[in-house]
Amino acid sequence: MTTSPRWRSVLAPAAMAAALAAAALASTGTAHAQDDTTPHPPYPAKPAYPAHGTKPAYPVHPVKPEHPVKPEYPVKPVRPEYPVKPVKPDYPVKPDYPVKPEHPVKPVKPAYPEKPAYPVKPVKPAYPEKPAYPVKPVKPEYPTKPVKPAYPEKPAYPAKPVKPAYPEKPAYPAKPVKPAYPEKPAYPIKPVKPAYPEKPAYPIKPVKPAYPAKPIHPVKPMYPVKPAYPVKPMYPVKPAHPVKPAYPEKPHHPKHSSHGKGQHG
Repeated sequence: MTTSPRWRSVLAPAAMAAALAAAALASTGTAHAQDDTTPHPPYPAKPAYPAHGTKPAYPVHPVKPEHPVKPEYPVKPVRPEYPVKPVKPDYPVKPDYPVKPEHPVKPVKPAYPEKPAYPVKPVKPAYPEKPAYPVKPVKPEYPTKPVKPAYPEKPAYPAKPVKPAYPEKPAYPAKPVKPAYPEKPAYPIKPVKPAYPEKPAYPIKPVKPAYPAKPIHPVKPMYPVKPAYPVKPMYPVKPAHPVKPAYPEKPHHPKHSSHGKGQHG
């Protein structure tokens, strides 16, 4: 990190004042050191930490049983050949397309007028040369930091005390028997509704007039009789497929009761 010339002019007198103050403190410290002749008592040493216990060894895993040998797959039967397909008839020859008429000749477009040339731009003046940057001072090297001392090993945590068992809960008192509900009174008898009066008869509807007779359509002519289709050739008789051999029975695997259940199932 570099400092500007203005900050360097301010820091120089401050550094001189700090150096003078340090020299004055050093002279007073040496005078007091000569007066104090009694040495300080030695600092008590820390007690040694107990050694850690050894870690128990892992248990030996049991030997896994060998997997049973899988039976060989049965040989697949030979696939029969497909029958020979009949030859398809040739397609009829298509007629030639008629000759298309020629397109009319388009008229020639008139020539575009010539575009005027752009005016000549003036020449820009050259930029002035930039002044050279001032030389930066060399950055001083940082002093090497002292090596941190190793941390002492942590002591083992004390064992947690065992919680006492909870006392047994007392039995709940018996609930009192609820009294029986009183009998409901009988509902009052509803009065009988009077009969509705008879509806009057509907008036007689007038008779609709008969529709006129539809004209008779002319009889359609009979369609011409279509020619009979040629008789298709008979396909060759397909060979019978060979009988497949019976597959061997699969080995019976025992059912495990632990399949499909969780750790606590």
